[in-house]
Parts: sequence; C-alpha cells; structure tokens
Amino acid sequence: MKTAFVTGASRGIGKAIALQLARDGYCIAAGFFRNRTAAADVCRQIEDEGVKAVAVKVHTGDPASLTRAFAELEETFGSLDVFVSNAASGVLKPLMDVDERGWSWTMDVNARAFLFGCQRAARLMPQGGSIVALTSAGSVRVLPAYGAVGASKAALESLVRYMAVE
Repeated sequence: MKTAFVTGASRGIGKAIALQLARDGYCIAAGFFRNRTAAADVCRQIEDEGVKAVAVKVHTGDPASLTRAFAELEETFGSLDVFVSNAASGVLKPLMDVDERGWSWTMDVNARAFLFGCQRAARLMPQGGSIVALTSAGSVRVLPAYGAVGASKAALESLVRYMAVE
C-alpha cells in the first residue's frame, strides 16, 4: 500500500494533488487546518478512487501539531511514501507594516513547517520516499504586499536545496 500525506488538502492545489495521488493508487492522509467538512468531502472523493483516506487536522506552523499529525498517520497507515508540504499562509502587507506576530506566522507555516515536516516524514520512510514543497513566484520576484510571504518561500526553496543534498 502506497501512502501520501498532503498538507492543505481540503481545497485548491492541495486537493488537486491529493486527488491525483489517489488516482495513482496512493492512500491519502489529507491534512487540513480549519475546515473539517471540506476535508471529509475530499476524503470521500479520494475513497471513490478505491483507496483509503483519512482527514488529519494539523497546524503546520506548530511542531507539536505536526508531531500529532504524523503519529495519527503512522497509526493509520504504518509508513509513508510521499510527503507534500502544500499548506501555506501569510501576512499580505508592505514589509514596513508587518509586525512580529505576522512575520512569525508566515515563516512558521511556510518554511519551518517544511523543515519539521520533513524530519517527521523521513522517519516514516525507511525505504526512502518523495518529499515535495510548493512555493510561489514571489520567492524570486517582487510582488506588491508579498514581502513576508516571498521571504518565507525563498527560505523554503533554500531548505529544499539543503534537504536534497543532505
């Protein structure tokens, strides 16, 4: 049984990724933060593809929440083949208006989540696996009111390079 954990799977790109992986035969842990109803709907769609699905509540910016989510995944599936770090959030303001709380939130959900998610995912991939991080054009281009998110996505891309080498 192949398994995948997709954060931010209850809508948008994460939902599309989770559904495609299900079509490819992967059982899915569908990570969500706020909308349990949407996550349950995605799980029903995944199960319509003939594979198992579980909705996993996770605040990716909180390492303790990540630990709980990976423990739930391990209990349900035993191991992991693919980890997709898709969940994203951030403060959309000019940098001169970003406060400490907004900066921390943005960096935690977009960059720190990937680092600590990878550490936990790798422990469930004894035979190896695939790890994917989603980023945005704002990591290399200046977009209005996107400085905090852009910096977090640039940090994410740097982490991907370092993780790939390590």
